[in-house]
Amino acid sequence: MKSRPICFASLAIIAAALCSCSKNDQGGGNPSRPEASDTSTTPNISPTAAPGVAFNFAYDFNLPDERISATQESHAAACEKLGLARCRITGMSYSVDQHEQVTAELDLKLDPAIARQFGNSAKQSVEANAGTLIRMEIGSSDEGQTIQQATKQKIDVAGRIAELQHELARTRAGTATHANLLSQIQELKQQASEQGRAIEAGQAALASTPMAFHYYGRGGVPGFRGNPVRAAWQTFVTTVVWLVQILLQALAVLVPFGILLAMFIALWRTNPIRVFRRWIARPKEANAE
Repeated sequence: MKSRPICFASLAIIAAALCSCSKNDQGGGNPSRPEASDTSTTPNISPTAAPGVAFNFAYDFNLPDERISATQESHAAACEKLGLARCRITGMSYSVDQHEQVTAELDLKLDPAIARQFGNSAKQSVEANAGTLIRMEIGSSDEGQTIQQATKQKIDVAGRIAELQHELARTRAGTATHANLLSQIQELKQQASEQGRAIEAGQAALASTPMAFHYYGRGGVPGFRGNPVRAAWQTFVTTVVWLVQILLQALAVLVPFGILLAMFIALWRTNPIRVFRRWIARPKEANAE
């Protein structure tokens, strides 16, 4: 009788231990396991946070052929809506090749402060038209460093020009020293001009962000890059044309020989040739007798 309470107590302890293990497994599961990544989302990057760096964006989109034109027009319209001060269209193309593959491109220049947001909005517009983003590239150049170096060099050159001009004022015109100083000053002014252009180019690069959209169609029957029926028809037509070309080439070679052979046979059967043939054959007949 005493063994029965002990047995129940043991079962209760085992059950409690199992429950605690189950709770630990549920609550202490691998919390650090990352969730499944979404390949349709682009990296969350804010390149505008880097001062003095000029960025450029390139997006490659894959869409149904019939929706490329509308998507491209929507992106162009969104740019025009922002106004020339914030967005300008610098290039646009749309083409369909012989296999009815559609490709298009749209080049823009945007206010750097809105470039990233504009790219995200463009991507959402593509997805709304049953398209996907297949590539995104962000390039950069450190224009701030370039401007800083060019500015420093320009200041140094200006100081050197001032020194040479002061020295030039103390030399007599027409002497070799005077001419040499003038040459040096002219060279330094050219260097200063080059540095000024470098500064202007860097400032222009920082003032606008180039952005390129490339649109690629899917084309033809789903699962095929091109239309297999059209490709087969084109192969058939090409083969027929090739055979006709061979036949015409053969006729071009054989017909002149045929005409020449017919003319020879006709000449061979004319009366003068027959008489000539008989005349040749007579000596042979006489010798045979």
